[in-house]
Amino acid sequence: MKKQVIKAGVPETAGPFNLCVRYGDMIYISGLPPFDETYASKLREARANGQPIPPFPDIPFERQVRIVMDHMKLLVEAAGSNMDCLLKVIVWLKDQRQQEEFDRIYRSYFSGAETLPARTRMQAGRTPMDCGLEVEAIGYVP
Repeated sequence: MKKQVIKAGVPETAGPFNLCVRYGDMIYISGLPPFDETYASKLREARANGQPIPPFPDIPFERQVRIVMDHMKLLVEAAGSNMDCLLKVIVWLKDQRQQEEFDRIYRSYFSGAETLPARTRMQAGRTPMDCGLEVEAIGYVP
C-alpha cells in the first residue's frame, strides 16, 4: 500500500498539508475551514508574495457550514467512499451557541441516524482566519 493524495477540486490555500489522504481503505481529511475559491485564491497569493493574510469575508454561518460539508463530501467521494463511511468527525465552532444550526445542516449529509459517525464538537479558542468553524474527519472506503 502507498499513500494517495486525493484531489477533488476543493480550494487549497498553499498550506503545508494535503486536504485528503487515502491509505489502503482509510481516508484522512484535514481540518476544512469554509474557504471558497475566491478567498483561497487571495490567501494563496498573499502567502506567495509574503503579504498579510486577507481577512475572512463576512459569510453567514449557514453558508460556511455548507461550504465545509460540501467540500468534505467532494473529498470523500473522490476517495471512492461516501459520507456514511465516515468513522470519526471533529468539529471546532467559533461560537458554541451555533451548535443547533450546525447540527441541523450536518445531519442532512448522512442517510440516517444509524450512519452518523462518532463525533467531537468543541468551541475553538480561535479558528483559521476567525471563520465560523473547521471540521476534520477519518473514514473508510467500503
